[in-house]
Amino acid sequence: MTDRGPSPEWWNAQLPPERRAIGIVQQAIGQIDGLVDYVTGRQPIEPRAVEIACIESFMVNVRLVADFLIKGREPKDLRAVDLVPGWKVDTEAGKRLGEWWDLASKHVMHLSKKRIPEDIGTIQPLTEAEQRQMAADCREVYESFLAQYSAVH
Repeated sequence: MTDRGPSPEWWNAQLPPERRAIGIVQQAIGQIDGLVDYVTGRQPIEPRAVEIACIESFMVNVRLVADFLIKGREPKDLRAVDLVPGWKVDTEAGKRLGEWWDLASKHVMHLSKKRIPEDIGTIQPLTEAEQRQMAADCREVYESFLAQYSAVH
Protein backbone atom coordinates (compact mmCIF):
# COMPACT_ATOMS: atom_id res chain seq x y z
CA MET A 1 0.00 0.00 0.00
CA THR A 2 1.41 3.39 -0.95
CA ASP A 3 1.28 6.45 1.25
CA ARG A 4 -1.04 8.98 -0.37
CA GLY A 5 -0.23 11.76 2.07
CA PRO A 6 -2.59 13.57 4.39
CA SER A 7 -6.29 12.87 4.22
CA PRO A 8 -8.86 15.31 2.83
CA GLU A 9 -10.00 15.90 6.43
CA TRP A 10 -6.48 16.98 7.38
CA TRP A 11 -6.31 19.34 4.38
CA ASN A 12 -9.74 20.78 5.20
CA ALA A 13 -8.53 21.62 8.70
CA GLN A 14 -5.32 23.20 7.38
CA LEU A 15 -6.95 25.10 4.52
CA PRO A 16 -10.57 25.97 5.23
CA PRO A 17 -12.59 27.32 2.29
CA GLU A 18 -12.00 30.98 3.14
CA ARG A 19 -8.21 30.52 3.13
CA ARG A 20 -8.42 28.65 -0.17
CA ALA A 21 -10.53 31.49 -1.61
CA ILE A 22 -7.95 34.04 -0.53
CA GLY A 23 -5.26 31.90 -2.12
CA ILE A 24 -7.15 31.83 -5.41
CA VAL A 25 -7.59 35.61 -5.36
CA GLN A 26 -3.89 36.02 -4.56
CA GLN A 27 -3.08 33.76 -7.50
CA ALA A 28 -5.28 35.94 -9.74
CA ILE A 29 -3.45 39.06 -8.51
CA GLY A 30 -0.17 37.30 -9.35
CA GLN A 31 -1.45 36.50 -12.84
CA ILE A 32 -2.51 40.11 -13.39
CA ASP A 33 0.84 41.44 -12.20
CA GLY A 34 2.74 38.82 -14.17
CA LEU A 35 0.89 39.49 -17.41
CA VAL A 36 0.75 43.28 -17.40
CA ASP A 37 4.01 43.75 -19.34
CA TYR A 38 2.79 41.28 -21.97
CA VAL A 39 -0.68 42.75 -22.43
CA THR A 40 0.73 46.26 -22.72
CA GLY A 41 3.16 45.18 -25.42
CA ARG A 42 6.28 45.82 -23.32
CA GLN A 43 7.17 42.15 -23.74
CA PRO A 44 6.52 40.68 -27.19
CA ILE A 45 4.51 37.47 -27.41
CA GLU A 46 4.46 34.96 -30.25
CA PRO A 47 2.40 33.44 -31.73
CA ARG A 48 -0.63 35.76 -31.93
CA ALA A 49 -2.90 33.13 -30.36
CA VAL A 50 -0.73 33.15 -27.22
CA GLU A 51 -0.80 36.95 -27.14
CA ILE A 52 -4.61 36.91 -27.26
CA ALA A 53 -4.71 34.19 -24.58
CA CYS A 54 -2.54 36.35 -22.30
CA ILE A 55 -4.81 39.37 -22.81
CA GLU A 56 -7.90 37.29 -22.10
CA SER A 57 -6.31 35.71 -19.02
CA PHE A 58 -5.41 39.17 -17.73
CA MET A 59 -8.99 40.37 -18.21
CA VAL A 60 -10.57 37.21 -16.74
CA ASN A 61 -8.42 37.56 -13.64
CA VAL A 62 -9.29 41.27 -13.33
CA ARG A 63 -12.94 40.25 -13.47
CA LEU A 64 -12.45 37.49 -10.88
CA VAL A 65 -10.76 39.91 -8.46
CA ALA A 66 -13.42 42.58 -9.01
CA ASP A 67 -16.20 40.03 -8.66
CA PHE A 68 -14.81 38.79 -5.35
CA LEU A 69 -14.09 42.26 -3.95
CA ILE A 70 -17.00 44.40 -5.11
CA LYS A 71 -19.35 43.02 -7.73
CA GLY A 72 -20.31 39.52 -6.66
CA ARG A 73 -24.00 39.12 -5.96
CA GLU A 74 -24.59 35.43 -6.47
CA PRO A 75 -25.17 33.57 -3.18
CA LYS A 76 -23.40 30.56 -4.71
CA ASP A 77 -20.17 32.58 -5.00
CA LEU A 78 -17.79 33.43 -2.18
CA ARG A 79 -17.30 37.19 -1.84
CA ALA A 80 -15.15 39.48 0.25
CA VAL A 81 -18.21 40.53 2.24
CA ASP A 82 -18.70 36.89 3.25
CA LEU A 83 -15.25 36.92 4.88
CA VAL A 84 -15.36 40.46 6.26
CA PRO A 85 -18.97 41.31 7.13
CA GLY A 86 -19.77 44.87 6.13
CA TRP A 87 -16.80 45.06 3.72
CA LYS A 88 -17.12 48.03 1.40
CA VAL A 89 -14.67 50.01 -0.62
CA ASP A 90 -15.32 53.69 -1.24
CA THR A 91 -12.13 54.65 -3.04
CA GLU A 92 -11.44 55.78 -6.56
CA ALA A 93 -9.67 52.45 -7.15
CA GLY A 94 -12.84 50.65 -6.05
CA LYS A 95 -14.99 52.68 -8.42
CA ARG A 96 -12.62 51.98 -11.29
CA LEU A 97 -12.57 48.29 -10.38
CA GLY A 98 -16.32 48.24 -11.01
CA GLU A 99 -15.69 49.73 -14.44
CA TRP A 100 -12.96 47.19 -15.17
CA TRP A 101 -15.36 44.40 -14.17
CA ASP A 102 -17.92 45.74 -16.63
CA LEU A 103 -15.32 46.03 -19.38
CA ALA A 104 -14.07 42.47 -18.86
CA SER A 105 -17.62 41.17 -18.69
CA LYS A 106 -18.67 42.85 -21.93
CA HIS A 107 -15.50 42.31 -23.94
CA VAL A 108 -14.11 38.97 -22.79
CA MET A 109 -16.65 36.95 -20.84
CA HIS A 110 -19.72 37.60 -23.01
CA LEU A 111 -20.37 38.15 -26.70
CA SER A 112 -22.08 41.44 -25.95
CA LYS A 113 -23.20 44.18 -28.30
CA LYS A 114 -20.50 46.39 -26.76
CA ARG A 115 -17.95 43.85 -27.95
CA ILE A 116 -19.42 43.87 -31.46
CA PRO A 117 -20.78 47.38 -32.04
CA GLU A 118 -22.62 48.48 -35.17
CA ASP A 119 -19.81 50.95 -35.97
CA ILE A 120 -16.36 49.40 -35.63
CA GLY A 121 -14.95 52.93 -35.45
CA THR A 122 -16.41 53.28 -31.95
CA ILE A 123 -14.07 50.63 -30.56
CA GLN A 124 -11.45 52.24 -28.35
CA PRO A 125 -8.49 49.99 -27.54
CA LEU A 126 -7.22 50.09 -24.00
CA THR A 127 -4.13 52.16 -23.46
CA GLU A 128 -1.07 50.92 -21.62
CA ALA A 129 -1.92 53.35 -18.83
CA GLU A 130 -5.41 51.86 -18.48
CA GLN A 131 -4.08 48.31 -18.40
CA ARG A 132 -1.54 49.25 -15.74
CA GLN A 133 -4.28 51.06 -13.81
CA MET A 134 -6.36 47.86 -13.87
CA ALA A 135 -3.52 45.94 -12.26
CA ALA A 136 -2.87 48.68 -9.71
CA ASP A 137 -6.56 48.96 -8.79
CA CYS A 138 -6.88 45.20 -8.30
CA ARG A 139 -3.86 45.18 -6.00
CA GLU A 140 -4.90 48.31 -4.05
CA VAL A 141 -8.45 47.15 -3.33
CA TYR A 142 -7.29 43.62 -2.54
CA GLU A 143 -4.65 44.87 -0.10
CA SER A 144 -7.30 46.99 1.62
CA PHE A 145 -9.52 43.93 1.93
CA LEU A 146 -6.64 41.78 3.17
CA ALA A 147 -5.78 44.31 5.89
CA GLN A 148 -9.38 44.22 7.14
CA TYR A 149 -9.54 40.44 6.88
CA SER A 150 -6.31 40.07 8.85
CA ALA A 151 -7.64 42.39 11.54
CA VAL A 152 -10.69 40.20 12.18
CA HIS A 153 -9.12 36.73 11.76
